[in-house]
Amino acid sequence: MHSIRNKEGGRKKLMLKLPALREQLRLLSNDAIDDLFESYELATTALERFSFNLESNSKLIAEYKQLCSDIEAEVEVYVHRIKWGVP
Repeated sequence: MHSIRNKEGGRKKLMLKLPALREQLRLLSNDAIDDLFESYELATTALERFSFNLESNSKLIAEYKQLCSDIEAEVEVYVHRIKWGVP
C-alpha cells in the first residue's frame, strides 16, 4: 500500500520539476504512477539528507541524483504514453 503522504509529496515535487506535465501529473492516479510518485519522494528526501554532509556522502549523492533523474525520465515517458494511448 502506498503512503499517501509520500505519493502526494512526490507528485508535487514532480509537478514543480516537470512544469510542462503539471496538469497530467495532477490528474493521474493508478498503481504504476503512484509507485513512481512515492519512489521520487523517497529518493529526493534521501538526497536532501545526504546533501548535508557533502564530503562523506559524495558517492551516495551522485547515485541519488541519478536515481531522481531516472525517475523523472520514466515519468515523462509514462505520461507521454498515456497521452498518446501507447501501452
